[in-house]
Amino acid sequence: MKKSIIFLLSICVQHATIGQQSTKEADSLKSIGLLTPALEKYGQAYFANPTPELSYEIASTCALLWTTQMRDTAFYFLDRALVEDQTLKVLYDPQFLSLIDDPRWKEMETGQIKKYEAKNGAIQNEPFARELFKMIIKDQGFMYVGNIERRKYIQNGGHFSSPSIFPVLAMEERNMKENQETLLQLLDKYGWPTASAVTEYAAAGAALIINHSSYELRSKYFPLLKEAFEKGEAQPLRFAKMQDRLLVEEGKEQLYGTQIKFENLVKTPYPIENPQSVDQRRAKIGLGPLKPYLKERFEIDWDVAQEK
Repeated sequence: MKKSIIFLLSICVQHATIGQQSTKEADSLKSIGLLTPALEKYGQAYFANPTPELSYEIASTCALLWTTQMRDTAFYFLDRALVEDQTLKVLYDPQFLSLIDDPRWKEMETGQIKKYEAKNGAIQNEPFARELFKMIIKDQGFMYVGNIERRKYIQNGGHFSSPSIFPVLAMEERNMKENQETLLQLLDKYGWPTASAVTEYAAAGAALIINHSSYELRSKYFPLLKEAFEKGEAQPLRFAKMQDRLLVEEGKEQLYGTQIKFENLVKTPYPIENPQSVDQRRAKIGLGPLKPYLKERFEIDWDVAQEK
């Protein structure tokens, strides 16, 4: 009996090891745009260890493939991934852009909101929150393709690797325009969304969309975002990004180091006011140090000694 238990445990360990290796390989393949091979590796890992996390990865990878069959598979695995999930993460995950117009998405959305509310209390303005979640996905939905192509753009010395990026950029622009029109109507109806009214995640969507609009709209709505932030009703990063963007557009130095430019195909922050004290300013509004932020988000090595 003891030998049988040891044998079974060794098999479980072997399967777990195989699953972990396949997951790492799948993540790497997905990061460079090889979705079908990534899906195969996620499938191998799932066979070895069928976890909700792997179900989610399979669902998101299938959604990125955009075909009808893959959408069906995406919903199949989403159902399994979300059984015990009480968060709203999936509702603003841009990987699922291809799913949001499907009737099954609304059913899933309703289910997640109910589970979230059972744990956290009712969302005060649920209709507004639902719209904001979808706008976040529409705003960010082509970033997967865009980011892969932007990396290749740098590697190729300032040339995109495929002309397919241009219709993607056009669709991205169209989504942003539609989002802006919808959001302005909702702002007229409800006012600026606060975290307590629509959840922190949905409220961040309004700032995201306005920050991707025009200078005129940013100037108009930034005071409302600032007021919400000062009351603890908005994310620090959203406040910092809009503040910095407005300053850069006005020819001034940014305060928090969130705005990036290309110089000779090299990413670098726009000029920062008193860069040696930027971490102090960031900490004051609830943000971490700038150096790891730039490295993790933009692969920028930034070394400016900070005042203590």
